[in-house]
Amino acid sequence: MQDIWRFLCYTFHMSEEAALQFLRASEHEFCESRLILVERVISGFLQGLTENPDLLAILEDCAKSASYPSEYKKAVSRDGVGSYLLLPQGTKQMISLVTGLMYEFDNGTISIVDFVTKFFPSDSSNASYGMFCERIIKPYFDAFTRRLKGEPDTVSETLAEKLQTPYSFPDKAKEDCEHWLKALLDIAAGDNNTPEDKRREYIEMIKGMIYVLEGRNPLLIKLLWTGLKNTLGNFRPGRRELSEIKNILTVYGVL
Repeated sequence: MQDIWRFLCYTFHMSEEAALQFLRASEHEFCESRLILVERVISGFLQGLTENPDLLAILEDCAKSASYPSEYKKAVSRDGVGSYLLLPQGTKQMISLVTGLMYEFDNGTISIVDFVTKFFPSDSSNASYGMFCERIIKPYFDAFTRRLKGEPDTVSETLAEKLQTPYSFPDKAKEDCEHWLKALLDIAAGDNNTPEDKRREYIEMIKGMIYVLEGRNPLLIKLLWTGLKNTLGNFRPGRRELSEIKNILTVYGVL
């Protein structure tokens, strides 16, 4: 029994260490990038986030009590001079807000160039991006790291945050997505023209999407969709199924 316990502790430690290394490497990549090149960094980070169960679990926990649309509305303000973005102090709220923003950047619904130059005006786009990294990216990765290490939040949740009920993905949308995901799973599993390792990757990503649908959290569904479309984007036999899933997510306001 002691040997099993030591093995479980070792496995957990290694899993946490891998997640910490991913966070450190991602933060470094963001800070070393440039505004005109950072879209590739964002896509890679979101893909890695969907593939790391420890970080995905943290994001799921954060999104339960802090929805992205609500946090964005509270964070953004405007006056006669300009527009402002103030990060929430709580780590849950910060993680939900910035992850949601990254998805918007990656999906093209918000231009990161316009966003950064609008909220962080400076003499040059690179200077604006430097401010964005200092004020948004670094605190975001610090919040993720503290959550991963189990460190307590420095700010208590307000009663309003505790009572907040995020938008839930409807049953009908979930059922429709599951129908096409299961069809896609059957196609991927039976496709003998795809290399075995690639086929396993497809199957794992599809099953991950099915699993996340159970939680009905729009932010997590968005993230897994990003991973799914990037992974199976060139899988010709599943194009119709992917298109149908995208249509459902769009109709129900997830995309």
